[in-house]
Amino acid sequence: MSTKHEAGHRSHRHGHSREGAKQPEVFNPARAALLDDPQRFEYMAPADVLKLLDAPEGSVVIDFGAGTGTYSIEIARRRPDLKIVALDEQPGMIELMKAKPAMRQLTNIQPMLSGELGSIIGTADRILALNVLHEVGDDALREMSQLLKPGGSALIIDWDGEMDRPIGPPKGHTHSIAEARDRLTAAGFEAESLEHLRYHFVLRATRPAKIR
Repeated sequence: MSTKHEAGHRSHRHGHSREGAKQPEVFNPARAALLDDPQRFEYMAPADVLKLLDAPEGSVVIDFGAGTGTYSIEIARRRPDLKIVALDEQPGMIELMKAKPAMRQLTNIQPMLSGELGSIIGTADRILALNVLHEVGDDALREMSQLLKPGGSALIIDWDGEMDRPIGPPKGHTHSIAEARDRLTAAGFEAESLEHLRYHFVLRATRPAKIR
């Protein structure tokens, strides 16, 4: 896999079923350095992500599938009022996060293994799912729904499977916007399209007042 696939492989692979995922293989942590490629900020700027996230003052944000914590750190640094939970399934990713000097210096960010997420069910004002949707199964999406507070929302940013792109995973390994909306609806969300980034569609997912 070349660096062109870099951010197509964020790492929140649950131990349960990957049914529904478009990406056929699980990310190899040995390629974790690709997640820190500064090129990512050129087409997916942290300032744009923060604006789309629209996190209220003092709120809890869960970076669902944080990988090496690149965006968790940027959000925590730019918004010291927020509490950031950098959630990932792989212990190796958590160790890479903790090894970063920026992670050690920030007091408003908490790395967490997904196996421990029972302690944060229903606590998230906002969830960030960045290049995650095409990689996780439907079980993980239902889990994501459970993390939200009433009135909370998840920001889904993922490679647009209908675009010809010079970078990212193959088109066949990613969702169209319609496919993404269908998966989110099946997981109990209502999805609203937001502004498109250079290579990514953006959806805001909320839970309806009455759970389906």
